[in-house]
Amino acid sequence: MKNWFHTITFKMISLISVLIIFICGTFLYLLQDHIRNMTENQMATQALNIASTIASMSEIIEAFDSENPSEVIQPITTKIQQEIGAAFIVIGNKEGTRYSHPIPGKIGGQMIGGDNEDVLVNGKSYVSKTRGSLGLSIRGKVPLIKNNEIIGVVSVGFLAKNIDHMIQDSFKRWLMYAALLFSFGIAGAFLISFYIKRLLFNMEPVQIAKLYEQHKIILETTMEGILAVGPDRNITTINHSAYEMIDPNKKAPLSKWMGTDIQHIFTREIALRDTIRNLEISLDGSIIILNKAPLLEKNKQIGSLYTMRNKTDIQRIADELKQAKQRANMQRAQTHEYANKLHIILGLLVHKKYEEAIQYIKREKNIQGQVKKMLNSNSKSPLLFALIQGKITEAAELGISMELKECHLSSTLNAKQEEALLTALGNVLQNAIEAVRGIKHSSLKLIQISIDEYKDRILFEIQDSGHGVSEELYATLFARGVSTKEGMDRGHGLAISKQALQSVGGEILLDEGDLPGACFLIILPR
Repeated sequence: MKNWFHTITFKMISLISVLIIFICGTFLYLLQDHIRNMTENQMATQALNIASTIASMSEIIEAFDSENPSEVIQPITTKIQQEIGAAFIVIGNKEGTRYSHPIPGKIGGQMIGGDNEDVLVNGKSYVSKTRGSLGLSIRGKVPLIKNNEIIGVVSVGFLAKNIDHMIQDSFKRWLMYAALLFSFGIAGAFLISFYIKRLLFNMEPVQIAKLYEQHKIILETTMEGILAVGPDRNITTINHSAYEMIDPNKKAPLSKWMGTDIQHIFTREIALRDTIRNLEISLDGSIIILNKAPLLEKNKQIGSLYTMRNKTDIQRIADELKQAKQRANMQRAQTHEYANKLHIILGLLVHKKYEEAIQYIKREKNIQGQVKKMLNSNSKSPLLFALIQGKITEAAELGISMELKECHLSSTLNAKQEEALLTALGNVLQNAIEAVRGIKHSSLKLIQISIDEYKDRILFEIQDSGHGVSEELYATLFARGVSTKEGMDRGHGLAISKQALQSVGGEILLDEGDLPGACFLIILPR
């Protein structure tokens, strides 16, 4: 039990309880004055309004000309007094003689209180608090005027003792509410303390401090780059591995990156996207694999977590998987294409168009044979053959004509050159397919590939019949995040291709071709 008094639970319960007691006490003290002032002001306003209404009644004013005004005035004031619940309604003449009073025996006597002067002399309407024949009261006094002459006074009052009873009744209710709130507050203090303790996994501050140190050590010893951002996309956590990736030259200390907008590191599209899986991007001269996941708390996103890895052995595995996927797509496309062609042949045979069927078969065999013969006779790279053949088949499936105009490649590429070439050529061909895919007329969907070998370089030329590249993008086309297409995760393919080719001494350029669309030149040294 002694140790319990030193726990965070006991301290929070004690602090919250004292705070609630102080707030409730201060609230009741101020509330009492507020209720009194509000009630008295309300009664005073009501008294003054009623007195003004009575003073404007023609029956009251005309009664002053009668021999016995009280016979007319007393019934009227008695009825109004009962309806509004006032303590008294007294009407007197200019000399202060009463024409009405809640006690009929006092009619004809002088009005008591000494507060009629401003009304009868100056014609003012006002509220006073003074003691009369019935006791201390709040009065609303209004002059009676006939033909611009003051002829009397109307006094409507509420007894102070009755107002005190009203205030006490109201205050008692608020006192009960305060007691109820106090009980709920104490109960809430217990619930909040235990809730916070549960949020802290039943740990004390000392234990939390130790956990924080362990968390810090884990972050610093993890080889994978870790970045955490809050809901405003500013960095809240960054480990040393991530710091070396985003600032390899250490232009700014690690602490300076805290609070930095993540868009200063990645593109806006990446910053806005909730989830990213194995996105390959170029970051400060290095190719990294980026993953992003939302940080959730009770199904509400409170930030995002970025993890980054340098592309080393992962790149080799990813390329192998990519090539396997390309082969699978090639086989699927070929199967689909051949099935379509078999249906055409079947239709020609059903309609007994034997000669047309024979010519169609010969033409298709000649086209496929020429492409395969050209690739097999010149290409020293089976992977390059598979890539080009797969893209030709994929394009044909989409109604796009992809022509291999020339193929002169007798040199053998090393592993790094082949890897860079496959990355660049795959991206450019895919971009070309997407560029002409939207053209309505199939006769205008054309992509041309030519491979030429020179003394000191190998040149790949890829041109399409799309809409080309606008002049404002020429200078920045190969920069990360720049793209002619809309959508997320755009503008990485050409940047990665350029970096891959430059790593083996090659280059990728944008040139003018014979077709109206873009013309890319991929250059590799021999």
